[in-house]
Amino acid sequence: MFRLLALSVLALASTLAATALPGFQSPASAVSPCGDAATVVISNTTIQVGAEQVHMSSFSCAGVTGSTTVTPHPSLAARTTRNVCGEPCTIVSCIDEGLPVPQDSDCAIIADAIGILGSQVLGPGGTTYELNAANGFFKQLVFGTCMTDIGVSAEEDTEACWSDWASIITQLIAACPGMPIGGCTSVPPGLTFADWSMEIRHS
Repeated sequence: MFRLLALSVLALASTLAATALPGFQSPASAVSPCGDAATVVISNTTIQVGAEQVHMSSFSCAGVTGSTTVTPHPSLAARTTRNVCGEPCTIVSCIDEGLPVPQDSDCAIIADAIGILGSQVLGPGGTTYELNAANGFFKQLVFGTCMTDIGVSAEEDTEACWSDWASIITQLIAACPGMPIGGCTSVPPGLTFADWSMEIRHS
């Protein structure tokens, strides 16, 4: 599972309030984290959670490298698909942009939807999903007042686990109580750029 390190949660959740993460860009709207760049939508679908429907979209940001201005590592193009299952999301930020706080019950529905996606072992992708040119370098789920997304900062072909996503958004809610945006970035040892970023926020 993605792990929010105890030090990161306790120290950074308070000291980084209202401060953007390196390699983490807050969405300019409830539709896309691409900021001023055009959003290239790859697919839209819905996940049925009881009587509710969660909207999921896969997309990329046109004309930029991921959602950031970082330069990919020189050897990036030669690397194969990177599996980030279990990779810790260690840099935590709680951001207050004057937005309302998402309702916990809406975020819980999204977590349930992610659990459903991860349980479809025989479905497309099974317990993992891919972030790449064909599937989009971002995925986003929206329900009611709650929205979460994950993006690959350097447009590196990436495979990740649904169960990790569900786990980390629950931890971000706990790390950023009463805040409209909670986010984290993974910067593994040996990499000079942010590997991927995730957030949960008001839609």
